[in-house]
Amino acid sequence: MGRDAELRAIDDLLGRAGSGASTVVVIWGEPGIGKTSLIHEALARSAERHFTTLSGRAAEFEQDLPFAVFTEALERHVSSLDIDRLALDEHRHLASLRSVLPSLGAPGLGAPVESGPHERHHVLRALHALLEALAAERPIVLALDDLHWADPASIDLLCRLLHRGIAHPSLLLLALRPGQAEARLRTALWEAERHGLVSWRELHPLSSAESEKLLGGIGDGDLRKLIYRESGGNPLYLEQLAVASAFQASAPDDDGEAPAKGVPAPVSAAIRAEAEALSAPARTLLEGAAVAGDPFEHALATEAAGMSGGDALGALDELVDSGLIRATDAPRRFRFRHPIVRRAVYQAAGAGWRLGSHRRVAAALETRGSPASARASHVERSAEFGDRAAVAVLTEAGDETMHHAPVSAARWFEAASRLIPADEENLEHRLRLAGQRATALGIAGRIDEGLEALSEFLALSPTDPTELRLRAAVFAAIFNELLGSQDTGRRILLEELTRLPDQDGRDAADLKRELAFTYFFDADWAAMAGSARQALACATEGMVRVGALAALALAEFGRHDLDEVRNSVSAAATLFDALSDEEVAGHHAGIAGWLGWAEVCSERYDDAIRHLERGIAISRRGGEPPPAVGLLFVKSQALALTGRLDELSADAQSATEASLLTTSNLLLSWALTARCQASLLAGELHEAVGFGERGAAAAAAAISPLSGIARVQLAEALLEVGEPARCREELTGADGHPDLPPFPLYEARCFELLARAELALGDREAADWFTKRAESTAGRTALMLPRAYASRARAALLLHCGDAQAAVAAALDSSDAASAANAPIEAARGRIIAGKALAAAGLRPAAIHELESAYEQLIGCHAFLYSDEAGSQLRKLGRAVVRGTDDDSLPLGLTPRELDVIKLVSAGRMNREIADELVLSVRTVDRHVSRIFQKLNVKTRIAAASVFERDRRPPVSRAEPDRPQPRLPEARHG
Repeated sequence: MGRDAELRAIDDLLGRAGSGASTVVVIWGEPGIGKTSLIHEALARSAERHFTTLSGRAAEFEQDLPFAVFTEALERHVSSLDIDRLALDEHRHLASLRSVLPSLGAPGLGAPVESGPHERHHVLRALHALLEALAAERPIVLALDDLHWADPASIDLLCRLLHRGIAHPSLLLLALRPGQAEARLRTALWEAERHGLVSWRELHPLSSAESEKLLGGIGDGDLRKLIYRESGGNPLYLEQLAVASAFQASAPDDDGEAPAKGVPAPVSAAIRAEAEALSAPARTLLEGAAVAGDPFEHALATEAAGMSGGDALGALDELVDSGLIRATDAPRRFRFRHPIVRRAVYQAAGAGWRLGSHRRVAAALETRGSPASARASHVERSAEFGDRAAVAVLTEAGDETMHHAPVSAARWFEAASRLIPADEENLEHRLRLAGQRATALGIAGRIDEGLEALSEFLALSPTDPTELRLRAAVFAAIFNELLGSQDTGRRILLEELTRLPDQDGRDAADLKRELAFTYFFDADWAAMAGSARQALACATEGMVRVGALAALALAEFGRHDLDEVRNSVSAAATLFDALSDEEVAGHHAGIAGWLGWAEVCSERYDDAIRHLERGIAISRRGGEPPPAVGLLFVKSQALALTGRLDELSADAQSATEASLLTTSNLLLSWALTARCQASLLAGELHEAVGFGERGAAAAAAAISPLSGIARVQLAEALLEVGEPARCREELTGADGHPDLPPFPLYEARCFELLARAELALGDREAADWFTKRAESTAGRTALMLPRAYASRARAALLLHCGDAQAAVAAALDSSDAASAANAPIEAARGRIIAGKALAAAGLRPAAIHELESAYEQLIGCHAFLYSDEAGSQLRKLGRAVVRGTDDDSLPLGLTPRELDVIKLVSAGRMNREIADELVLSVRTVDRHVSRIFQKLNVKTRIAAASVFERDRRPPVSRAEPDRPQPRLPEARHG
């Protein structure tokens, strides 16, 4: 009723899935608005098309059962499937799937079962592979309801699906209340929406006329109007109040029962009245079902209710007849009409009765041989303080879920700890649980909660400097640094350091090494160098020395002592290369990130990439998302500078995927900053701005000084998209003075951006001031890349002022400096300015030579933003541009998205039709078409289509000799 537009949209989406598309639609709205009903109708329509239909619903009281919503969606279908025909790999997929989907059975003889920190990623990969294999057979519709209650492991998988997509025809229907959904899921949906993969459908209340039709069975018109007014047009509330009218129930006085959150009191009263009208056995079974779960097994609900089998069967018939529960597709499984009904029934049952019911369910599950993780929620709700058997079950549940659902594991360890008396006798047990909880949260990337667990561990632990306590202190400092609280991290380290009996021992070296890193965030280079030297004086272990040398290199970079930087970096790199993977992993793989930073700062990009790749591999094997994101971000800086843009794009996406498995705004800002950089260089300007804005927003929430890097990348994207004023705002404070990240690595680049922004705004004086700042910074660092930025700023200013000859010299100096730094894109950008200046000086052949050299270099890197600029300048000089690339998938110098657009233009589609097809805005399509015209040097859609078709048409064999093709004359140096 009242959902015609939504049903038309779903029919359209089903049609797209049938044609090979993979899309996602989010259905959202308040409780009872009709999300579930719309999903049921969509599933029915997809079944009519012979699609594979899968559906699951998260439950409010089962938010700690790993992958629960996906298990419900897949279990029944997989149980009736010949799994062998899907050709899933036993080692890579099936062994992991069996840990989540019991119907697949136990692993075969000799089949390896993955276990360890990396198990989480294997399970995610396996479930993703299963869905893709099902979709490869025929289109699938996967409907997941009430995702605001989804367990963390299910959110992990959803983030992966939204980020990577399903490679075969599919439609994901996701129903949720956005305000209550986990932030990670909202972020993943936002990311997918930016790529045109997600559409949102908000369900609104029914109109008065639609409600009248729905309430047609009530003859009293005044009563219908009263019900509509009380319900607000919410379909479920309309239904419940209509039922209430049948029982002659009215809005009750306050009886002490809290209504379900957000549900009007008359509706809660109506549900209670409906339940109270049942017979006593039916009402008892209903309460047992509310404890057993949603959906629930009839036998387990019977156990929960404490009833005999015969009485329960009759009561079950009464419940189904009442409409309070409904049968599911699975035999002997039922579910409540709506989660609101379950909540009302659960709350109406007495607290003491619920406690006993949960105890009965836990015992029944134990008798069945269910794993501890399936029993844990019932044990937690029924255990008495000091119940050691309950502590054992909860601990076992944590151990079971540690590596594939670490957030759930952390919850069970915490629940177990709450049951243990806080006395000396139990201190060791509580410490062990606190340590396990901190480890689980670290694996999950829950920085805030992990820090809380580490703080609890340190508070409980005796102050004796044991290895475990010192390791906890170091990680507490790291987590504080990620949260922008380096002062707190520093205090923790100093307190532990003062307790050490040996101030020159191994433990002291590690604390001093981490202490040095805390000063990095404050740009206190003297203190950083001092701590690093103290660590080196007593460090004997390999990774501690690597970290201390990297810290010293970064500190001396901040103090512009390039010789000391190079010496320290060389020593750290040599030592790191000599260590085994076990030695690296045994300490902390994230130290490789500091070495990578130091190598990027000293322009040793290839070494940085090699060392970071090793650190990433070790980090992933250890299942550590936070270090992996940091390492990928540092690597992205080196990849961008060396022109390895395909790798940059892949790593930026991997970083985003890993960051979505964490709750860290800082890690998310790094990942989105890398995405902004990759999109910018690929020529996707508006996409780059979108990533940059989201990255800057995450950075602002992160507080950490390291988050300022996001503003730099956003500023560059804004400048390239034609918004110099906003670029300036990102890099200056309210007083107009530069407000830059506290790292010299970015200073010259920021001053060049500000100089270009001021030129675009017509302020030569300000541009000259920023250019001089860039030159001053470059002079202090004595590195090639800052010199390239500064010389390019000077060249742009000179060209703007009409001094073309001097501009040529500055531009070529910029290009030479970038080449010396092994930064090919930056070198080519210097050549572009040189080409412009040579053209302005009337030296056309020399200008063409520089521009063609730049164009070829940029096309080879797939740096389409700047290759477009070089091509545009060549066309102004009357020079044809060779548009092909060495990548057959990217003809004519077009980006992947532009290629999608030109294919549809060639098929005769208009911009609005293209926007609908690619799920983009019409304005975005307009921009793409305009850029395609510019790249193909055409002015009409027909001409663009002709060039495109001619380019992709295979050569025709002819009997006569081919005509010689015209060749470009050799370029001459001016």
